Amino acid sequence: MPSLIQMLCWAPAVVSVASAQGVIQSAQGTKGSPASLPLQVDLTANDANIINLNEITTNVVNECGRTLLGGNIDIGEQTEGQLLAKTVTSVTSGSKVAVAINQVDANGAGPYTCDMDLKGNANGFNGQTNLTVTESAAKNGIINLSVTMPADMACIGASTGNVCTVRCFNSAAAGPFGGCFAVQQTDTTASENSANTIDTAQTLAGVLAQVNQNQLDLADANKGNAAAATVDDQGVEIADALLDIDSAALATAPAAISGAAATTTAAAAKNTAATGRKGKGNGNAATKNGNGATAKNGNGNAATNGNGNAATNGNAATNGNGRGGNGFGFGRNNNRRALNFAA
Repeated sequence: MPSLIQMLCWAPAVVSVASAQGVIQSAQGTKGSPASLPLQVDLTANDANIINLNEITTNVVNECGRTLLGGNIDIGEQTEGQLLAKTVTSVTSGSKVAVAINQVDANGAGPYTCDMDLKGNANGFNGQTNLTVTESAAKNGIINLSVTMPADMACIGASTGNVCTVRCFNSAAAGPFGGCFAVQQTDTTASENSANTIDTAQTLAGVLAQVNQNQLDLADANKGNAAAATVDDQGVEIADALLDIDSAALATAPAAISGAAATTTAAAAKNTAATGRKGKGNGNAATKNGNGATAKNGNGNAATNGNGNAATNGNAATNGNGRGGNGFGFGRNNNRRALNFAA
């Protein structure tokens, strides 16, 4: 498991001011259904979503990355909030989703790659299903994508048991930028997701690795907590402490996400999808989400500790979201995902 020092050494020393570039504005699936909104991004502020391979592979953030104003994106909690707000679009196998992205500047330009986590929150830096993307040139600052759902799609995530997470990103060195949104499949039999029906993906070795990494990150996590003016600010402050950045003004600048190419019909260039070593991945091992930087918890243990408990390592067998959401992670332990360690 790489150390923070190793991770920082991998990333180039270039930084860039981020100004809401490459932010997903909406994603419209089945006609008549609501449009999906981006997970966690504040569309009313100068926010941006950074999906950075180095940050994902070193378990600082989940597969959807982080936002400048909120830190690590708790995919499970955010998805449940979108379901409650009725801002999750409907899709069917093979259907298309119209995605609008605010370009702003060169850092927000395409081409964009999109992929999908069929379980909503199970993949980390690899394992996503690549999606076919048709990209239109920006018009009035908005890039339009037409994203085709897999013909054999079977979404099984979230409390509803029929939600997938779609992730889109570009290759900007200052990011990459993009975002995630949830889609709800209507032509499938929903999975019955509960603590009693979802098997843990965690192992003793994974739990021990989690504890070891938490110990290594304790000082930075405490630093982030101390710097936060409110509980809601802890997520971004902890991410900033772990990455040694200032999210209010800067975005890190590692190499773009690369790997297996998603089929893209935009004339610009062939997009690439995320790859990397399979590691501790995303979500919490067993039941429901509980991803790190939700400001109240680091590993999902109801806002008390950062090491997880029981065999699920991150959600006590029922609920992994510090704020009570039902994320249904399906993944593995959070490891370095913005630990809490509240004083």
